[in-house]
Amino acid sequence: MKPRVLVGLIIALGLITGCEGSYRTQVIVGTLELPSGGTGIVRISVLNPPDVKTIQVGPGGFLTFNPAVIQVAGLTGVNGFTVFGSTINNLMGWVQFVASFSGGSIRPIVAPGLGVLQIPIIEMSVQAIGSVGAQTALTITAIDLFTDRVGQPIPLGPPIAGQVVIVAP
Repeated sequence: MKPRVLVGLIIALGLITGCEGSYRTQVIVGTLELPSGGTGIVRISVLNPPDVKTIQVGPGGFLTFNPAVIQVAGLTGVNGFTVFGSTINNLMGWVQFVASFSGGSIRPIVAPGLGVLQIPIIEMSVQAIGSVGAQTALTITAIDLFTDRVGQPIPLGPPIAGQVVIVAP
């Protein structure tokens, strides 16, 4: 078999099985700079999504933050995802949620040379209540459920934390 054909078959097999080669699927929490009192959106995204249908953080996992720096107002699904339930605890500084892609699953369009693909799935509305210079990490402690379109677990790398920094207006 010619080397070109072999490479093509390996790539096709990887796409069919959801394998992204050496890239690892991870959940990423975005970063944001806000003036004190300002509001904004932090995006929660999936890096290299193979075929994602459902994500759940809780009851074991949390998205944590410093409640003296920000308060969370709500979560909204994007790119076909819907947040079906969430618990926001602004006193203790944590959020739990479950979201799903109601149309089946995210099936990213793959193009040559695309490389790493990051798709936002949730937007978290936040308000800055800390003073200028304050910051908070946005850390997912554990993802309780992450499945494909048929309910099978998707292997995940560790979540990548984000942050919010309070800046001068």
